[in-house]
Amino acid sequence: MLAKRKISHSQVGTSDWGDITNELNSAVLAIDKIHVPAGGRASIDPFDWTRIVRAGDEVTLSEEQQWKLYLEYVQRNIGAVLTKKKLCVLGVDKKSLLLNVNVPGRKGRDIEFSGTTDLLILGDIVKKDPSSVPLLPGVQMLIEVKEEVKPRSNFQALSELVALDLRTKNPVMALLTDFNESWVFYWVAEKKNESVVIHRAFIDNPSEGFQVIRMILDKSSAGIDAPQIELSYFEHPVNGDFPRSRR
Repeated sequence: MLAKRKISHSQVGTSDWGDITNELNSAVLAIDKIHVPAGGRASIDPFDWTRIVRAGDEVTLSEEQQWKLYLEYVQRNIGAVLTKKKLCVLGVDKKSLLLNVNVPGRKGRDIEFSGTTDLLILGDIVKKDPSSVPLLPGVQMLIEVKEEVKPRSNFQALSELVALDLRTKNPVMALLTDFNESWVFYWVAEKKNESVVIHRAFIDNPSEGFQVIRMILDKSSAGIDAPQIELSYFEHPVNGDFPRSRR
């Protein structure tokens, strides 16, 4: 019996992702930019990753300080739809096991994912009942944040998307972003002939990036201007502490 393959989301590389796609029989398809209706929204400034000035001196912010600032940045720009849909943005503890999941191998050895992401958009019940966070109530999206988005960062976001999808029965989306000129959206688009297709769409500015997030979160009541995104899911047996029931 082959030993289990252990993969940390933050360490996923090209070969790791190749193994994942082989076991899950999946592929990533880059699509044209998501259509975002023009007008109706004020321009949104990029997130400032640089420094703050105190007593005339530039001070480099710690990772935790930056984390708090970009959490507030996201909340400020999608607050209305969060309230409407009874959702919230959760900053995830890096020691969290939220995206740990075991995937029985189809063509080889099992894969054990470990790690987490930076932000989750999920039901606001977690604010009243923090103990419900591991159940991921109403989860909609994960956000992997990088000060600089590198090619390797895509594999981390994809790995996290697979794990989140396998942890929940909701269709979910992953966003890889620097909150500046790189907004990469991933979602499971379709399943056919025992294969899974993940779509990838790129946006180059925060105004359109946040508008896509708002439209996705508001999809249940969206009108004709809703982006043409169909969210699907993986159908794959999962072992672990949080067994999932698929629809």
